[in-house]
Amino acid sequence: MSHYKKLFEETHIGKMKLWNRISMAPMGPVGYANSRGGFNQRLQDYYVERAKNNVGLIITGVCSVDLNIEGLPSLGMPCPTSDPFAFVHSTYPMNERIHAYGSKILLQLTGGLGRSALPGFTKKQIAPSEAENRFEPSITHREMTKDEIMNLIQKFIQSAAIAKKAGFDGVFRARTTRKSAKISRRV
Repeated sequence: MSHYKKLFEETHIGKMKLWNRISMAPMGPVGYANSRGGFNQRLQDYYVERAKNNVGLIITGVCSVDLNIEGLPSLGMPCPTSDPFAFVHSTYPMNERIHAYGSKILLQLTGGLGRSALPGFTKKQIAPSEAENRFEPSITHREMTKDEIMNLIQKFIQSAAIAKKAGFDGVFRARTTRKSAKISRRV
């Protein structure tokens, strides 16, 4: 067990102090939102259970910044901007419980699925730039307009502010492509 000793040492991510180096990668909570876009009880209990079992850093599964994004399905995906009060109401107590075990939690955010959308999963295919679908090259995703991108940036800002009110220790942006990262930096 001595060769795993480093896992149990504290570390930092920026100013955030973690009591150990054990982290939980994001896992999709699709289908685990309550009717108002918050986390349902089963999802809350799932994350708290991870904290009880000594996970130092929990990264939630992907949450949409806007359920009205063209092409994004609303299959019970949590969304901070859908109903901010309901989102905070469902996640603040969960985060308090997680923090009581000494764990930190980041909220993973997405602006959509882009070219990584499974064929048939979305009604309309859009991406930050025109691109072939990752799974079905015969499908081409249309390029988002500048207004759509600016709206999406505002939704990320709103979601981060709501996450802070809900007691999350930070946000983590889900990336679908390298191009999407370049575009968001250029805008």
